[in-house]
Amino acid sequence: MTPQKVFFDRALIMSIILASLIVALAISGDVTRDTLQWTRSGVKHGEWWRVITAHVVHLNLFHAMLNAVVLILLAALFGRVFTLARHGVHAIIGILFIDAGLIWLGNLEWYVGLSGLLHALAAASVVRLIVDRHDRVAWGVAMFGLGKIVYENTVGPMPFSGRETSVVTDVHLFGVVIGMALGLIPTRHRSSGPLTDVA
Repeated sequence: MTPQKVFFDRALIMSIILASLIVALAISGDVTRDTLQWTRSGVKHGEWWRVITAHVVHLNLFHAMLNAVVLILLAALFGRVFTLARHGVHAIIGILFIDAGLIWLGNLEWYVGLSGLLHALAAASVVRLIVDRHDRVAWGVAMFGLGKIVYENTVGPMPFSGRETSVVTDVHLFGVVIGMALGLIPTRHRSSGPLTDVA
C-alpha cells in the first residue's frame, strides 16, 4: 500500500466516522443542538465549546444527512490532496476563521452546520490541485465554486439552501476565502486524487 493510499483511506474513514456523529447528533434532537450551536451571547460568556461543536450540529436530520454525504464525497475526491494531518490542520484553522467571521464581520446570533467548513476544505484542495498539477477538472470545479459564491453574495442564496439563508451565504464565503489561502501554502506531500486521473 502506497503512502498516498494510506492518506486516502484514513481521510475516508475519518469522514465516515464524523458523518455518523453528525447524523447521531441530529437524531438526538433540539436540546443537543441548542446546547452545542454557536451563539454570539454564549461565546461572549465563555461557552467556548460552541466554537467547535456548532460545526457538527444541524438544523434537522435532512440538513445533517446532506452535509454528511458531502463530507464523504469530498473525502473520496480530495482525500489524497493533502496528508490527513494537513486536512486536520485546515479544519481547525477553517473553524476558527469562520467563527471569527461570524463574530466580527456579521450580526448573526446563532449558527449550526458543516457547510462553511466543507467549502473551506474543498477550496483548499482544489487550489492545491491547480497549483501542483494545473488540473483541468479542478479548474472547472473552481469556476463552478466561485460562480456559486458570487451568485450567493449578489443574487441571493441558492434555491436549495433552505431557511436561515443569510447564515449560509456568509459562512460559505468565509470558508472559501480561508480555504483558498490554505491551499496556496506549499506542502511536501505531492497532491494526487481522482480528479487528476480524469484530467
